[in-house]
Amino acid sequence: MRTIVLVGAGHAHLHIIRAWSREPIPNWRLVVLSSSSYQYYSGMFSGYAEGLYNEKETRVPLVPFCRIAGALFYEETVTKIDAATQTLNCASGKSYPYDLVSFDIGSRIDIPRNFEEISPQIKPADKMIEAIESIRTTEHPVVIGGGAAAVEMALSIQEWRKNNGYSNPVQLISKSALLSETNAQHSVRDELRAAGVHLKEQDSPSSLHESVITTESGNMYPCTSMFWLTGASSFSLFDESDLVTEEGFLVVTPTLQAAEQPLIFAAGDCAHFGEGIAKNGVHAVKQGPILWYNLQAIILNQKLREYEPKSNQLSILSLGNCRALALYGKKSFKGKLAWKLKNRIDQNFMRKYRL
Repeated sequence: MRTIVLVGAGHAHLHIIRAWSREPIPNWRLVVLSSSSYQYYSGMFSGYAEGLYNEKETRVPLVPFCRIAGALFYEETVTKIDAATQTLNCASGKSYPYDLVSFDIGSRIDIPRNFEEISPQIKPADKMIEAIESIRTTEHPVVIGGGAAAVEMALSIQEWRKNNGYSNPVQLISKSALLSETNAQHSVRDELRAAGVHLKEQDSPSSLHESVITTESGNMYPCTSMFWLTGASSFSLFDESDLVTEEGFLVVTPTLQAAEQPLIFAAGDCAHFGEGIAKNGVHAVKQGPILWYNLQAIILNQKLREYEPKSNQLSILSLGNCRALALYGKKSFKGKLAWKLKNRIDQNFMRKYRL
């Protein structure tokens, strides 16, 4: 019996587990290793923060999901890949052999050491729920970041606080211009202003003293908890395993195979697919079918397919109060209809994996 090991249960790997339940590969077994027994869907975190979803609606319980699919699940954190012996070493001290292995473990966010004390960890994703609950009720919440995730979380938490009697506003601090890679800056700034979020762009925190942060520009803000939603950083796993990386992310070919290691695959945020490919769940979802096809193709000695990312991807940002902003290339629209579309997409995705 030969073994495919999936490390992490991100969007792409959920697709493979579901596909395995319908069409397992003869004489092969599927093993899933994940640091948590639940896989959370990041697309619903803003809705959870606003109070639109409960925790159960945002996650897939991996133990029964894998059991029903005929896959073996182990709650493990992989710490090193030994490509020469095709072995995965874990924090528990256990080792798992593989014939093929795929990684879909996401990314992490670096929190500066001098802010760690008041900044709840949000990754792995199972820590996000606890972080949201903590910052929603803190006296002076500060969100750090200028991308879609930071904007969504600031507006969602602000909406929850308004609906639950918290008067102090969410403060959003961005090192760069807000949503700098889109044409939606003016619209989003208007939304933040209307919601009561205090926005400061082109600035970043530098120090903390007695619940007051001072920024690099010399501005001072009250702060009792910080929510870091800045750019994705890599885990040390791939560098420490002597694999080819780019800033710690595993370099993969268009077939999603690791550079120089054709038996190792990766998808989602942990992979470096090429310049200009954003770290977001859209790519991981779309890579799932390609990854599943290629795992079968390599077993059957057939030609592998390439993942071809589209230049434009639909993205929908929650704006609070069951409203959203939909972006596709240079086109956009916002309002209740956009949120209904986002909710439908998210619910349809989760429906595939709910028991």
